[in-house]
Amino acid sequence: MTLFQRLVVMTMAILFLALAGNISSGVWSVKEHLNRQLNINAEDAARSLAISMNTALRENDQASLETLLNAMFDGGDYQSIRVFSVNGRLLIEKKSEAIMSDVPSWFKSLIEFKSVTAESEVTDGWQQYGRIFVEPNSEKSYGKLWSITSKMVVWVVLLMGAALIMIIFFMKTLLKPLSDMEHQANAISNRDFQTIPLPKARELRRVVMVMNGMAEKLSKLFSDQAEMTEQLREMSFRDSLTGLSNRRDFVAHFKSYLDPRQGSKSGAMILVGIRAFDKFNQEHGTTKGDELLVQLSNQIKVMRRDHSKIITARLKGAEFGIFIPDVSREHALQALKKLFKDLSMLPAVHGKSDMSDKLHLGLAYYSETSKIPSTGDLISLADQALRRAQGRGRNTVIMLSTSEAIESDGVMGDQAWRGYLEKVLERRAVKLLYQPVKHFGVASTSDYEVLARTDYKDSLVTASLFWPMVERYQWTEQFDQLIITKAMSLMVSQTHDLRLTINVSPKSLLSKKFADWLLKVAQENPAVSKRVILEVSEYALHQDAESIIALSQSLSAYGMKLAIDHFGASSGTFSYLNRVQVDHLKVDRSYIRDVHLSKDNQFYIRSLIQIAHNLDIKVYAEGVEKDEEYEVLKALGLDGAIGYLFGKPLAEPH
Repeated sequence: MTLFQRLVVMTMAILFLALAGNISSGVWSVKEHLNRQLNINAEDAARSLAISMNTALRENDQASLETLLNAMFDGGDYQSIRVFSVNGRLLIEKKSEAIMSDVPSWFKSLIEFKSVTAESEVTDGWQQYGRIFVEPNSEKSYGKLWSITSKMVVWVVLLMGAALIMIIFFMKTLLKPLSDMEHQANAISNRDFQTIPLPKARELRRVVMVMNGMAEKLSKLFSDQAEMTEQLREMSFRDSLTGLSNRRDFVAHFKSYLDPRQGSKSGAMILVGIRAFDKFNQEHGTTKGDELLVQLSNQIKVMRRDHSKIITARLKGAEFGIFIPDVSREHALQALKKLFKDLSMLPAVHGKSDMSDKLHLGLAYYSETSKIPSTGDLISLADQALRRAQGRGRNTVIMLSTSEAIESDGVMGDQAWRGYLEKVLERRAVKLLYQPVKHFGVASTSDYEVLARTDYKDSLVTASLFWPMVERYQWTEQFDQLIITKAMSLMVSQTHDLRLTINVSPKSLLSKKFADWLLKVAQENPAVSKRVILEVSEYALHQDAESIIALSQSLSAYGMKLAIDHFGASSGTFSYLNRVQVDHLKVDRSYIRDVHLSKDNQFYIRSLIQIAHNLDIKVYAEGVEKDEEYEVLKALGLDGAIGYLFGKPLAEPH
């Protein structure tokens, strides 16, 4: 029972006791008054009859006695009137008939009238002729008292109802600061460091001031810690001038996409170079040169609108690197031409000349029809393409591939892709695989990550290959709905406590139609929903954090949780962590690959774990392939990991 309920009950109990006492006192007073009135009326009737019957008794006139008795009996409330002779013989008697009463018997037993039979002697001088006994009738008095009591109870009930309304209003007003403090405490536990208005009551005002101060300190502590970690990451992995990744960060992310088992099946590496940049600096100064580099980097950043997984970096001097994973050859070439057009239109020196005679772009492409190249091979091929472009003179773009046999995207053309994916949707032919999630310190697991595959010519097509086409044709919502529905159907049929992590496209989560569908599914399947975790890339939170935060709060009401995938892959602050309700973060595999050899990555992961654990958020690693990586990650304090080291994707979860 809450404090508010206790106070209301206690106040109403005191009020009830007071009113009950008042009713009891009032009823008792009325009862005593009616009781006295009955006895007085009986005594008056006895004396009056004694006077009026004097002559009739002296003359033994029976008819007169009956007339006088009837007149008195009918004019009052009497139980009986009896007249006796002087020697005790009953001369005449009259009794009232039993009447039906609306007064409950329990009330009569509780409120009992103590009436006294009145007695009077009939005399003439010193001569006595008889005795008269009058017994009052209390039935009408019971009726009057019952009526008065009923009305008093009705008024008390009405008064109690009005008092209850007033007490509730008063208590809510009085206790609102306590309710606000409770909500504030819950919000703090959910990593929302909000403050509340100061109440007028001095005692509560002081407590609220302390709570607000604590919330502000916690918020500042988290912000400072997150900012410091972000600054350290920027210093280690970002180019300070352009804000793009540096060469070290670029290569780390790049390597993770070239992993033979979990990497991208296709990709394009673009190198952008500025001809004679040293001469440009000598003629215009390093300040103008820096301005030019910033202009170029800002235009390169625009490519993220069309390619959410793109990696961009300033490699050295006036050379930039761009890697687009999971892209077809045709779209890679389109991106290359568009980038060249956009960059060539930039003013080199405040609009005095354009960049068309200074730009060179080289592109290296690979697909699943050729062996996935090593990091060095692909960079070397892209560098070779760039050098060829520079060797051919101004305004040159060169594209090379790891296999001259590539046609379109290596599997099928755009129209073939569209028809293929339409059939997949129509037949609901998405196949789900389940990769186990390793919880550090736990022997077995019932947690799996869902991986989507499609069948093509007796082989499985990975999501890294078909999903870019799904996004191109804007079918992400339909595919995400299909995957979630199939995964939850499996969970319904499973007898054990299976928990599934399902990756969801940012475009789907940011769609109101999809969000409404998701909330409806969670509401209709609460038992299953609490065992579902939806993973969204960090990129989505940088796009529209408020929408994701609102959705996470709505889903949490039904037990469905969100998690952040590829954490650290996108640049930007992660101060949103104290507001979004997530189950875990999954550190991007670019930080995990060879983590035992990188002190900087270890420091970043350790700092991230400290921040996340302070917010009750678990931290997992993705793409763990080596025992050395596992040992270091476990020592750093991660909660778990996923990767081929712990198990390959399965057709059915164990």
